[in-house]
Amino acid sequence: MIKLTAFLLKEAEIKMSNLTSGDRVVHPNQKEWGLGKVLSATPDNLDIFFVGVGRKRLSRSFIKLDKVEGAGSKHRLLDNLIETSQISSDDFISVPMAVERFMRSYPDGFEDAGFIKNTRDATVRGHKFCTQLLAKEELCRLVDDGCFEAVCDRARHVESTANLLTKSERKAFQDALELPACQKLFSVALADLLYGAEADEARFKHFLRTLGILHLNKWSFATLFSFIRYPQQHAFIKASAIQNGAKALCWRINYKPEPNWKTYDAVLRLYSYVRTNLLEEGLMPRDMADIQSFIWSVGQK
Repeated sequence: MIKLTAFLLKEAEIKMSNLTSGDRVVHPNQKEWGLGKVLSATPDNLDIFFVGVGRKRLSRSFIKLDKVEGAGSKHRLLDNLIETSQISSDDFISVPMAVERFMRSYPDGFEDAGFIKNTRDATVRGHKFCTQLLAKEELCRLVDDGCFEAVCDRARHVESTANLLTKSERKAFQDALELPACQKLFSVALADLLYGAEADEARFKHFLRTLGILHLNKWSFATLFSFIRYPQQHAFIKASAIQNGAKALCWRINYKPEPNWKTYDAVLRLYSYVRTNLLEEGLMPRDMADIQSFIWSVGQK
């Protein structure tokens, strides 16, 4: 029996000594830490990110970790983890931790009257107007009839109702649509973005090209109308808010100041991950508006 125990301990030591960057592990005595990813390894220490608690430095001499392989080693956060140099041991917030903090501000969760007033009401009104003023048949009719100024007037009304742009952004948007040629360019691109037959990525990229011509190449303009029209599927990206939220959750979004599909797709994956975790925590987000408000709150210091 003593020999068997010594053999098993020796096997554990061998496994620990073989651990290297990228390996997935669990701590046998800290199950609540969840799955971990080895960030770096030295002969003496292991630097590991655990999905439940964030970054930990552990001594190989005192801790014997279990290596996880196969299907059990998969985890969406670890598969989308930010660069090691960006991970702070103090700044990470797990979704359960964020939920606890969120509930202190809004005890009734997403049904809280304060939450609805502060974060949802304007978006819901904007969505309602968008489905009326920029409905598929209506928008396509206006474009076919050459009523581009009317399309832009409706787009401005939807935007002002949703109230997602800053004052300077709103002025830039209004100024960009003054000339008839610009009105036509924007109207055709908007119709294609919302109702075109191509895949989301192709329509998004085409819309970005139009925004570039109109000197509106910012994340707020790139994501505003898809989000207001389809809040169940699309996200509105507010640059500072999404960067802070993603960093706190340690999710890699490949952020660049210029709007691009790679970053947008990564943000949508983050939203999907957070939504799954919110459901597990007993919160029921209605749409992306709820999820994004939650993520933005995570990034607030």
